[in-house]
Amino acid sequence: MNKLAYLSILPFLFLFSLVVPFVVSGQITSFELEETWSIYDIQDVYTFSGLPDYVGEINHAVEGYKVSYLTSDSNGNPIIASGAIFVPLDLTCPAPILSWQHGTVVADAGAPSENIQNSAIGIVSASHGYIVFMSDYLGLGSGEGFHNYCHAQTEAHAVIDLIVEGSIFIESLGFETNGQLFLMGYSQGGHATMATVKAIESNDNNLDITASAPMAGPYSMSDAQASMLNTVYPNPGYFPYVLFAYQNVYGNLYNDISDVLKPEFDNLFEMYDGTYSMSDINEEIWLIAEETYQIDPENFTPLDMIVDEYYEDYQSDENHPFRLALQDNDLIDFIPESPMRLLHCNGDTDVSYDNAVMAFNAFSPFVTEELVLLDGGNLNHGDCALISIISAKLFFDTYANLCTQTVLNELNSNQYLVNIFDIFGRPVIKQEPNTLFLKVHSNGNVDKVILQY
Repeated sequence: MNKLAYLSILPFLFLFSLVVPFVVSGQITSFELEETWSIYDIQDVYTFSGLPDYVGEINHAVEGYKVSYLTSDSNGNPIIASGAIFVPLDLTCPAPILSWQHGTVVADAGAPSENIQNSAIGIVSASHGYIVFMSDYLGLGSGEGFHNYCHAQTEAHAVIDLIVEGSIFIESLGFETNGQLFLMGYSQGGHATMATVKAIESNDNNLDITASAPMAGPYSMSDAQASMLNTVYPNPGYFPYVLFAYQNVYGNLYNDISDVLKPEFDNLFEMYDGTYSMSDINEEIWLIAEETYQIDPENFTPLDMIVDEYYEDYQSDENHPFRLALQDNDLIDFIPESPMRLLHCNGDTDVSYDNAVMAFNAFSPFVTEELVLLDGGNLNHGDCALISIISAKLFFDTYANLCTQTVLNELNSNQYLVNIFDIFGRPVIKQEPNTLFLKVHSNGNVDKVILQY
């Protein structure tokens, strides 16, 4: 179907509010307009989400779409994935793309395409003038197959294919992109963001990254993250998720799950079928620990789930299949070719802060673009998320060519009031409108000045 014919049927598709399957050159296989937010609706999103005004001005109403699209599995075979797209309305110029990579999700209901109405990141960023893509990754949402948790290759493929195929889709709706691409994600999304940066910059896919912000991701799966197996862990369900995913991809981690997981824990696989949340899985693990092994959940470590012989083999064998699988998904073995801001908090007990330090130390001697590591302090994984995401968004704003950028003009009086933000975007000094905003690097240097009226 050519673009003209495709455009001609769109009014009828929306009129009847159908989910319409089709295949175009971009391989979006179906789409549905889920919701439209007015300027006033988005103001409510700010209020209900507790977002500060300095995150950005609301300039556009927004449409949110759920889409299905073709990507590839770990063997290179075509497979259907799902995702969400947020589009700013009434654009007066081509817009930049912002791709958000979500954190750990087990239940299909938690994927971005199933939560379009509640996606503050997509709604708010689109209201500022970004076209926002959110892949569910493989096997989540309404996508096919099992989710390959923290598997770099399929994470990157799913993200890139939505960017490429989604761009064709939105252009067929009459929107234009300006060639700028921003990538950000938190937790597993940090891993997926780093995997996507590596994949884009290593391949000829006609994509150029403007800037990226991997946040709190396990970039060193085989070292920094694996070292947490023997620590009390807030989310013990992460380990079986990795184990089942890598078995799905590589097929050689075990012959029988009882080779790896102790009795009762070896029945956990069925809880990763898309109907249970990570909280449900954690509760089940703690219940087994307490009732079967008399281990207090407050003292439980992932290692308590693992068969002793399996772990001993893993420790002693440099070519152990689980070790090789972890190494295959490390993401500190390349050099970013575009500006990158690594954000993490040293108090994180879910994803070791050492992941960010190791990535920064591996990259910094060789990068030619801006590379900054920001430490948000002694905050846990959850509390670090909001300030990291806000900081990443403000970082992108310094590069983005948005239709509604404020023009810098001198006030007639030549007198300026100053708002200074710290490195995580939090205001240090607050003033009234007609304010000169200074965005500050970790070394204290100002990287952009914006005058807001």
